[in-house]
Amino acid sequence: MRAIYDRYVDRLYYVIKRYVKDDYHIQNLLQDVFLKVFNNIESFDASKGKFTTWITTIAIRASLNHLRKNNVNLMPLEDVTNWASADVDPLLTQLELEDLMTRVNAIPDKYRVIFTLYEIDGYDHNEIAEMLGVGASTSRSYLTRAKKMLQEEILSHNTNPIRR
Repeated sequence: MRAIYDRYVDRLYYVIKRYVKDDYHIQNLLQDVFLKVFNNIESFDASKGKFTTWITTIAIRASLNHLRKNNVNLMPLEDVTNWASADVDPLLTQLELEDLMTRVNAIPDKYRVIFTLYEIDGYDHNEIAEMLGVGASTSRSYLTRAKKMLQEEILSHNTNPIRR
């Protein structure tokens, strides 16, 4: 158990941090995730995927459950068409990771969660819809809006020159 903890604690901390902002809650979720891992380790099936994927999925689901319990509401957007054609500025691809994550954390939770699931953790819209209990079109709409908000955040607060 100690070897698993030592190997994955940093990775899981940062996975949870992508969804949950408060360090107190991150630490509690991290503890909960390791308890789930150790209590259910016999259910891990190496023929279905890597251990890293399994443990990361547990962390993501725990983070999403935490957000649900704390009323991060992911309801369908009223006016999807206004955001459907948002273009992402090339500046997004030039930011350093830490700066980008700071700016991602500045957008509202309900958009940040979808952005993180799709762009960082690699889930598709159908998977996101299933995890969050929303439609795939809602997931796409939230992602588009998150990208637009992120673009606006970058453009409005770009005080440091972008390194090329």
